[in-house]
Amino acid sequence: MGRLSTFLLKGLGLFLLGVIALFVAWTIISTVVSLVVSVLVTAAVLGAIALAAYGLYTLLSGDDDQHSVDSTPIGRSLEDRDREATPADPETRVRSRYVDGEIDEAELERELDYLLEENDGIDRQRSRSDSREFDRR
Repeated sequence: MGRLSTFLLKGLGLFLLGVIALFVAWTIISTVVSLVVSVLVTAAVLGAIALAAYGLYTLLSGDDDQHSVDSTPIGRSLEDRDREATPADPETRVRSRYVDGEIDEAELERELDYLLEENDGIDRQRSRSDSREFDRR
């Protein structure tokens, strides 16, 4: 065996050592990646199970103070949500009390007259203050 064959054997040995090192590195990297992925998937599944259990508990618990069905948007009617979302002016509140049957027609008219008189007074005060401000300029 000459120098060429020794050189070829050393080169082949070095090549095999490199391939083995690559396989070992690949095995370690793939093991770490699979471990991370399995931990993430397990955490996601356990989180979903915990969230479902909490939702089921709040749905089935009889605690009306914290999580009642009426306090969620699903338990309310659209009219109730609209009424809560927009603060009604006094005239609208009086009219809705009349529609709900809380007050009779005579009381409705009295309260509407009172509100109209009140609004006229406020409008007069605004117009006076606006005219005073205009005079100052």
